[in-house]
Amino acid sequence: MNVHESRDTRDSSHPESVTDGPSGALLSMLTTEHYTLQSARSSTIVEANGRSMLFLSAVSGATVALALVAQLDGLGQTFRVFAFTVLPALLALGFTSYARLADLAVHDAFYARAIGRIRAFYLTTEPGARQFWLLPAGDDPHAVMRQAGQPHSRWHHLGHTATSVAAVNAFIAGVFVGLVASASSSLTLPWLAALAGGVTVGMFAGFFIDQERRWRRSDQAVTTLFLPDGQPATSVHVLSGRPTGSGAAPTRVLSPVADLPRSQ
Repeated sequence: MNVHESRDTRDSSHPESVTDGPSGALLSMLTTEHYTLQSARSSTIVEANGRSMLFLSAVSGATVALALVAQLDGLGQTFRVFAFTVLPALLALGFTSYARLADLAVHDAFYARAIGRIRAFYLTTEPGARQFWLLPAGDDPHAVMRQAGQPHSRWHHLGHTATSVAAVNAFIAGVFVGLVASASSSLTLPWLAALAGGVTVGMFAGFFIDQERRWRRSDQAVTTLFLPDGQPATSVHVLSGRPTGSGAAPTRVLSPVADLPRSQ
């Protein structure tokens, strides 16, 4: 992209300086910030992969251990004591892993929105070079989806690593509740299966609602300033409250919008 350096033109009739484009210092700062944000996004992906692998490895090892104990003791007292020791530990590890993975997903989206603002500056610096940019700009809540080359979907949470860990947690919780009910009551197998299934579905729904809450708070924390084409995002809003003066109309102001089209 050809960027004109700022220059000063001086003559007798125009003694003041005229700026033709962004200064080199500004371009250097934005380039450095872009690189820093991209590195931060990479670190979130690396940490998410590490935490999910740690949790899934622990689940795999515990499953093998439970199977070996079940072969030796059946479903007797030894197996129950071992299961009541291992499963709560897995759930504790799963809850902490989910919480961190959900935070990392929000952090990644925050960095993507920051990169979208810088890309909006790039797009408006040289409008004639816009055809060479494949990924759009913008810093609305769904910029991260566009930067991945994907349309937005309200079910995009299902593809997150945090959702996968949440599903495993829900199944572990269902098995644990089923074992507790089997040891402390005389419920038949169909009732135990229904109880475990209900706990699994309810816990997974709770995790999904928690993710929705996290994303909603993240979306509201940052004001959208740029559209996907790099142009400022503005909309007319009516100020709330009683108008001042008799018969005065509500005041209309031009302010950035925070809710843009969900797919680009």
